[in-house]
Amino acid sequence: MPSAVVVGAGVFGAALADRLAGEGWQVTLVDRDEPGHPRAESGGESRLMRCSHGPEGWYTRSAWRARELWRELGDGLLVESGVVWFARREDGWEADSERVLRESGIPVERLAPERAAEFFPSVRTDDLAFVLYEPNAGILRARECTRALAERAVARGAVLERGEARPDGGGVLLGDGRRLEADRVVWACGAWLARLFPELVELRVTQQDLYFFETPPEWSTPPVPGYVDYDGAAYGLGALDGNGLKLGPDVDGPAFDPDTWPRTPDAGNERRTREYLAWRFPALADAPLGSYAVCQYSTTRDTHFIAAPHPEHDGRVWLYGGGSGHGFKHGPELAERMAAWLSEDEGPEPRFGLGPRSPDRSLRTAGAAGG
Repeated sequence: MPSAVVVGAGVFGAALADRLAGEGWQVTLVDRDEPGHPRAESGGESRLMRCSHGPEGWYTRSAWRARELWRELGDGLLVESGVVWFARREDGWEADSERVLRESGIPVERLAPERAAEFFPSVRTDDLAFVLYEPNAGILRARECTRALAERAVARGAVLERGEARPDGGGVLLGDGRRLEADRVVWACGAWLARLFPELVELRVTQQDLYFFETPPEWSTPPVPGYVDYDGAAYGLGALDGNGLKLGPDVDGPAFDPDTWPRTPDAGNERRTREYLAWRFPALADAPLGSYAVCQYSTTRDTHFIAAPHPEHDGRVWLYGGGSGHGFKHGPELAERMAAWLSEDEGPEPRFGLGPRSPDRSLRTAGAAGG
């Protein structure tokens, strides 16, 4: 029986532990905190489950497969509310997404701007070229999804270890002095990955603020879909589980220490968010702020993920992360691929390798809190 230690019980690590345990591996999953904890990139209320990725067919197909795997994981984890894209140009991200979705056989609809009123109780559309609607997209209950993956991993035989961990050659040294070894060691540590392997991993860790506004019942999700304004750098969803309409500015925040607690949002972000809310959803111009959340992006230079063997350990140690604000939804599909890569049944995806990268068109839309 092959063995693996997976360090990090966020969505990447928990999904991988679950996949490997399901395939008969002896798995130990290590994290200092509970899966879905508030400081993790995989914590929080929700993420968008969308297949639109501009011209990137690989990610589009990955998201579609991931959707199937999320549905298999359990009832209620994926809220199938759809996602609406506010397209400000005829030839932008949304047009590329539509083309790739159709080529991939994934349902999508191009609608006249005024038809956005079918999805939102109040919406302004005079700045839009069209609306792109993904009817099979939706919302992932992020915290519950991460916990469900870890729980199923344990049910399949994995061991969940709580504690600090750091690299020790090809093994894992725990805070209590124990050393773990396995056929494969995977470091899936989110925003902490670059701290552990600074000579190999370059990540830009930034603060990202989210706001939840009190709204009338007709703004609940479902039926209100998730929404993305790529050129307007905003995304969100209606009030899910009574938490208020969610709106996040999808712009890079300041450099951030993920161990920061408590967390405070940037005052300028709240002002910008309110301005967008009043513009796009006029009836909510004076909606009171119910709550906020502060999370982080850990972004690679080209916004592609990291999934690669450590160059010094002959394929036994792997680095896995760089979610770049769009990784959550891919978790179970990436785990499916990673299991094949760790077993050497397939070669790893070259774009996820270590080494220098060049900036690329961002894949991050609907990011850390969006998917």
